[in-house]
Amino acid sequence: MADQTDQLQGESITGNLAVCAFVERSHLFKGLAREDLGYLFQTGCLVRCQPGEVFMREGEPGGEMYLLMEGSVRVTTGGKQGEIELARLKRGAVIGEVGVLTGRPRTATVTALEDISLVGWSRADMDVILRKYPKVRKLLQAMVEGRVRTTIEKAQS
Repeated sequence: MADQTDQLQGESITGNLAVCAFVERSHLFKGLAREDLGYLFQTGCLVRCQPGEVFMREGEPGGEMYLLMEGSVRVTTGGKQGEIELARLKRGAVIGEVGVLTGRPRTATVTALEDISLVGWSRADMDVILRKYPKVRKLLQAMVEGRVRTTIEKAQS
């Protein structure tokens, strides 16, 4: 699991062509200048988890964001009636965007359903990209808005 400071723990993605290609092709980072992609490659790290491992826990500090590269995860939140499943996410999904955008604690728990690999960045590293590319910020904000709507709907049913 990622550490909760600005320094992520994991394996560097610099020089890992498959991981760098995945980042470059992601819907979130498509169209970034070569130098900014280089920045993402230098600051990103690869994190792996096993099935059943809790990757993020609701209420913890939200200091990093991830792209799910391999595997799938279950996203849940606590509700009045107990745990509510919000989503099952697969390759290409963004995880942790709320904390990166708002600085607020995690809004959900994320559990690996199978072996997963994720590429992550600290909030400070993502801030550099978000300041330079308003389009990336808008995409993340749209994701957050969609997930808020889904959470409200599922919590009320």
